[in-house]
Amino acid sequence: MSAPELILTNGKVYSVALDGKVTHAEAVAVKDGRIFKVGAASEIEALADKTTEFIDCKGNTILPGLCDVHCHPSMATASMSAADLFGVYRQEGQSADEVIDILMGKLKEYVDANPDKEVIRGTGWVIANFNPAERMPTRHDIDKICADKPVILESFCQHNVWVNTKAIELAGVDENTPDTKIGCIHREENGYPQGVFTDPEAMEYIKMGVPGYDLSVDEYKDAILGYQHDFANKYGVTMIQDCMHSDNAREAYRQLAEEGRLTVYARAVYHLKPECYQEQMPEFIARNGSDNVGNDFRIDTVKMFAEGEFSLIGGYLPEYCDSVGVPRGSNGPLYWSDDVFVDYAAKAMEAGFQVHVHAMGDLSVKQTVDCLAEAQHRAGKENPRSVVAHLMLVPDETAVKMGQENIIANCQPRWMVYDGDIYAMTPMMGKEKAETAYPYKKLLDAGVRVAFGTDFPVTPPPDTMHEIQCAMTRRVFPDAPDYEKYKVNALGTEPPATLNETIRSLSVNGAYQIFAEEFTGSIEEGKSAELVILDRDIETTPAEEIYSIKIAKTFFKGKVVYDSSLES
Repeated sequence: MSAPELILTNGKVYSVALDGKVTHAEAVAVKDGRIFKVGAASEIEALADKTTEFIDCKGNTILPGLCDVHCHPSMATASMSAADLFGVYRQEGQSADEVIDILMGKLKEYVDANPDKEVIRGTGWVIANFNPAERMPTRHDIDKICADKPVILESFCQHNVWVNTKAIELAGVDENTPDTKIGCIHREENGYPQGVFTDPEAMEYIKMGVPGYDLSVDEYKDAILGYQHDFANKYGVTMIQDCMHSDNAREAYRQLAEEGRLTVYARAVYHLKPECYQEQMPEFIARNGSDNVGNDFRIDTVKMFAEGEFSLIGGYLPEYCDSVGVPRGSNGPLYWSDDVFVDYAAKAMEAGFQVHVHAMGDLSVKQTVDCLAEAQHRAGKENPRSVVAHLMLVPDETAVKMGQENIIANCQPRWMVYDGDIYAMTPMMGKEKAETAYPYKKLLDAGVRVAFGTDFPVTPPPDTMHEIQCAMTRRVFPDAPDYEKYKVNALGTEPPATLNETIRSLSVNGAYQIFAEEFTGSIEEGKSAELVILDRDIETTPAEEIYSIKIAKTFFKGKVVYDSSLES
């Protein structure tokens, strides 16, 4: 029998299997791109011959390849070559005009530095800085900076675009354009668009209407390759699910998989839209499997939105309704009626698709879980691995139902902290409800399988060590932009998670979510060799310092795809 080509030795293997069994060992042997043997250093080293490469892990942790199974890499391409509008938050006593002045200053710097750009992109602004009853961003603000080229600025949450007049004209939108069923075209008194388009259907007027806004397939290929190295593999990620993308981006993933250039197992989605679901579902069913390239790239999932950018938090507080000029007791709209939700989720399941739903507020989370459970029963599917993503507010009985119905929770640990976002939302939902935001232990205790995603680029960077620390402490960490202001605050009274729980959610549970647990997600003999070497021992690192751990090396199919020692 031939010897392994690679041995990682003098390390501390830490892997959690799907059943919760923890593997601790000193060394891993890799042969033909797969995990050949796991065990004591002396045992594994004895398998070597003169051709075997050794890597001394110096007593540091060896993890399985990690996951980011709710992210938006292709959408993040805008932030890789765009005006950086992140980090601008309205301070006490600051006016909306002052915030806009700061943002427009950043935009001007970008425009001046990029005179050859035909379309000006930007990303990162925060719509919560603005009260609709006072002052919203407008096209005129951007026109003062750039009027002769289309300017499209995406909000940090990817649920709003703020554009100039040129972009509106090129998209063919005016006062006669009908309002959308889903989303909002903010308008001036005469009906002409004011400059902000909110949520999917309204945003598509701009994104699909402005020539050159979407990248070409080749541009997406370059951007995805950059994302793999600069973000995914750098943070130990070898499994992703891109949960919103264009047709060009989908084709870029497919081509990269065929060319053998992906260094992550990539999954994508078909987006079922409330405005055209009847036409879309037959198309998805007919297309099922045609985009798949082995295990490297697959689309096994239909994505739905239960609600939009601002979560349905139950009845809004009267004071909040008064402040924004909406009737007391108002809520944002649910995107689906229960009957249609159940019917089309069941159709997707019957066709062999997983259903993955964006739901944040307690009303939408409850509706989503109830409808997914009913759809599973109607489709005769005991466990189609349905997913609910984000889960800002989860009623207790809904968490229990998720566990009973085998519905996966996809959570964003970077949001599980008391920070400026929670501070800003507290007046809207009340302190008691805000304290329950972004549960983790409650879901685990209810028997829910939880997988992690970052929703990148919403909260950059997509650092897996940040995720672990936030889940374990529920506090901001020193590298966070609002650390000094909120460092003494923990979010709610929920007990912190354990390292074991977070590693499981970041590895094998993510593999399970994307139907990949049979070949990746844990360090077990016979599985593909997705491995991560840290720069220290995570088990002896205090929870408050995990954020500072770096990835030393990342392996995909037994090959090094990230090596910190080679970075400048």
